[in-house]
Amino acid sequence: MSPARALSVIDEERVRVTTWTFDAQGDDTGHHTHQYDYIVVPITGGTFVVSQSDGSTRTLTQQAGVPYAGSAGTTHNVTSSNNASVTFVELELKQRPA
Repeated sequence: MSPARALSVIDEERVRVTTWTFDAQGDDTGHHTHQYDYIVVPITGGTFVVSQSDGSTRTLTQQAGVPYAGSAGTTHNVTSSNNASVTFVELELKQRPA
């Protein structure tokens, strides 16, 4: 297992955009807690194992081009179950509307 590659492409006052690339099966994000609400936009699609902070796991299947949202405070590790490289873009929303 190796860490997934995170490339921060925008990091400004309102938003942070990170491209995540998992080169091989078993690559992972590392255990982390989301500080902000976020949106994930899968580029390639793929299947992942999401390990929650309580030790439970679930399978997450992303479809290319089909975004989904997550909430601040979410704590997990995301591990690739794919035999090929997979990529998604994560948009963290730093400011809430007034």
